[in-house]
Amino acid sequence: MNIIFSNKLSTSGFVIISIFFAIAIVYEIAGNRILPYNPLQINLYQVNAPPSFSHLFGTDQLGRDIFSRVIAAIPIDLGISMFVVIVSAFIGIFLGTIAGYFRGVLEEIIMRTTDLFFAFPPLVMAMAVAATLGPSLLNASISIIFVWWPPYVRLVRGNTLQVASSEFITMSKVLSTPFRKILTRGILPNIMTTLLVYATMDIGTAMLTLSTLGFLNIGIPVYTPELGSMSSILTTSFYTDPLEGLIPAFFIFIIVMGFSLMGEGMAELIDPNIRSHLISRRKRLEEFSRVEAKEGGTTS
Repeated sequence: MNIIFSNKLSTSGFVIISIFFAIAIVYEIAGNRILPYNPLQINLYQVNAPPSFSHLFGTDQLGRDIFSRVIAAIPIDLGISMFVVIVSAFIGIFLGTIAGYFRGVLEEIIMRTTDLFFAFPPLVMAMAVAATLGPSLLNASISIIFVWWPPYVRLVRGNTLQVASSEFITMSKVLSTPFRKILTRGILPNIMTTLLVYATMDIGTAMLTLSTLGFLNIGIPVYTPELGSMSSILTTSFYTDPLEGLIPAFFIFIIVMGFSLMGEGMAELIDPNIRSHLISRRKRLEEFSRVEAKEGGTTS
């Protein structure tokens, strides 16, 4: 916690994230009882209603309350994004430590497989997997995890190589200390800080990827309150009713910015170099999203 509050960027990000986590926790505990309307309830008499006291953000093309749907979508987006990053981090720890510690044939197999995944655009692969598995929140999570673990393997392996070459690890090997003890007492404590900082920034990127899948109507079930799928209405109603899509897009921006601020603030204090692992992924994702948005606008 001292790391978070010793930097303005990380403090600002932590405050933003805490607000949205509080919203998600309260909604998960209380459910629709805290909402003014059922987020799935269709009301054809209130189609595309403007913002008012009764409908704070207005209603969508089916008369559903946008405010209620945004609140219901926040725990979904946060939950899936964190699930993706946690699972990917565990895969990265498992494969990365094996590759970095044992080296040899195991390292070659793991790293060449990882390099193979890096050869393809991650968003395109996630779209293909999501389209193959079909629409469900679990399948959307699996499709992102499928392409999300390679950077963690590379990051953990690089850090493990550094730690494994240190004197105390060498002495542990000489004393025939079991790998489990070397891993839990020697390697993990020395790589977890860097991994946590990277994972913090990566949650925002994972959420952006999930929102992109939703925006493209791939992998997200119809009518599910998800910020990306709610924003997809912009492809057809940007000039007629932009608020319906801009409001959920704004929430995506704020949440992603919160994770980015927190992670980058922590990175400045710990290891500025780990941000380079995210830059290429974000640039490719943003470039692909712009292309898809242009194509969607042209089609409409």
